Amino acid sequence: MLPNLTPRKSGDRTIWYFRRKGQPLVRMPDLPHDHPDFLRAYAEAKGSSTVPAQRPGSLAELCNLVEASPHLTPLSRGYRAGLLRQYKDMAARYGDVKAAAIEAKHVRKDVTGAAAPALRLKAWRMLFRVAMDRGMLAEDPSFTVRAPTRQTEGHPPWTPDEIDAFRARWPIGTTKRAAFEVLHWTGARISDAVLIGPGMVGRDGVLAYSQGKTGGAAYVPWTCALPAYAADMAAERDAMHRALAGTDQAHMTFLATAQGSTRSDKALGTMIREAAIEAGVQKTAHGLRKSRAVFLAEAGATTHQIGSWTGHATLKEIAHYTESMDRRRAVMGTEQDRNGVKSSGQGVNSRKIP
Repeated sequence: MLPNLTPRKSGDRTIWYFRRKGQPLVRMPDLPHDHPDFLRAYAEAKGSSTVPAQRPGSLAELCNLVEASPHLTPLSRGYRAGLLRQYKDMAARYGDVKAAAIEAKHVRKDVTGAAAPALRLKAWRMLFRVAMDRGMLAEDPSFTVRAPTRQTEGHPPWTPDEIDAFRARWPIGTTKRAAFEVLHWTGARISDAVLIGPGMVGRDGVLAYSQGKTGGAAYVPWTCALPAYAADMAAERDAMHRALAGTDQAHMTFLATAQGSTRSDKALGTMIREAAIEAGVQKTAHGLRKSRAVFLAEAGATTHQIGSWTGHATLKEIAHYTESMDRRRAVMGTEQDRNGVKSSGQGVNSRKIP
């Protein structure tokens, strides 16, 4: 049954009304609920109709029909709202076009130029599904269409200046600083960072944990001697330990709530993002994972060494960091030429951190 419909008995008949909280009931036509006129009246009563009723068989009419169809009902509110925005735009652009005249090449062109290609294609496919249910089309023109893939950089790593800005805004003793330092030092995903704790630090001073996403192991130098490539990162590690000690918490996990409960990864991600904004930084918690990989690559760590620390399942992404650093070194001259000047990552890690 369509949502927001209420039956009322009138003798032997059942009359259906559209209901909305705080609004008077709207009587629906005495027709089957899958009849086009009933669905059109339902869409108008709902107030979500993309356009007024159009001529039969037009794309505008089809947009109205799909909005009132049961195909949308089981979807989440956000997904449904996204599709409805697509139908509103489609009706405005192509409302007068006959649905039967739409071909794969038309759909492909529209999807390619859309701001959200994947969602746009899903909207077309649901539209055609309803059209086929109604007998308006014999087959789905979007069947052979594929949404274009767009390469993105994802979550960019934090720069040394952004790290300084965060630390300046959130001093030792704040929960936000402690969470930041743990994420920054371990390079862990936020889903793993909320679960790691003192019990995972072995007698050898290495923090070892199994990653939730891949099941692979990650090893972080916690209190042990640092490897040669990370020797200049001692100040970074010391800052993390001071930040954790400053929260005065002793729980099963390092980033537990004040009540001792395990913090959710969503809450941790939100906390870092909002704290970063307050510090004038537009970066995410996952960007700290990338920063650790960048700094390790700048310090001369191999792909295997970086993967052991951050727990990357493959070397493909790590190779991006090391290859980038190799290219940088190619134009920097010898160590003697640089007179001991360190790379940006090493410079940040070797100085005193407040």
